[in-house]
Amino acid sequence: MDWQAARSAAIAAVHTAFAEPVRHSPLKNGTADPSRPLTDLMAILHSPSVDGSISLGNGMITTVSASAHALVISRAAYPNIVLRSKDKVRATARPGSPWFEISKISDRHSGIILVELSEA
Repeated sequence: MDWQAARSAAIAAVHTAFAEPVRHSPLKNGTADPSRPLTDLMAILHSPSVDGSISLGNGMITTVSASAHALVISRAAYPNIVLRSKDKVRATARPGSPWFEISKISDRHSGIILVELSEA
């Protein structure tokens, strides 16, 4: 079995089922960064449970702090996206379209980019 094909199929299936529209707003020194465009994404936005854990499918993401939210972005869907700490993300389909601020970015995963968010 081709591991990379299986991984890609699994990521696509999870994102098809759980992704929601979000808008990435790049910032530089607190204002819009003209060198990076606004990007409308379909990504998985998780809020922590009461115990602080964040579930993704059958696995558990435990590297995110208890008070943080997580955004899971498919590398295949957005191969050129540039994310930086302090950028903002808006959950455009949620009631009130809440804003979040990027705290940390982990690009160590082979098929996803895992972004830790705080409420903005």
